[in-house]
Amino acid sequence: MDAFRAKRIADSFSDMTTFHVENRTRGLLISFMGNRAYFVREACFWPFVFKVALAGHEESAVAEIESEFIT
Repeated sequence: MDAFRAKRIADSFSDMTTFHVENRTRGLLISFMGNRAYFVREACFWPFVFKVALAGHEESAVAEIESEFIT
């Protein structure tokens, strides 16, 4: 994953309460409910984050963020 794009994605999730997204070397680190997941491919990140968001009822917020990054 491009480092600049990863930072933009992480920054976009800064207001989410269910999970926290951090920019890391070559990818994104997701923290949620005491667990962590690391993604180097954006194609794997979005399905996972939607699944986590469903638990926190923030799916519409995630969809809005994702729409900003669709190229």
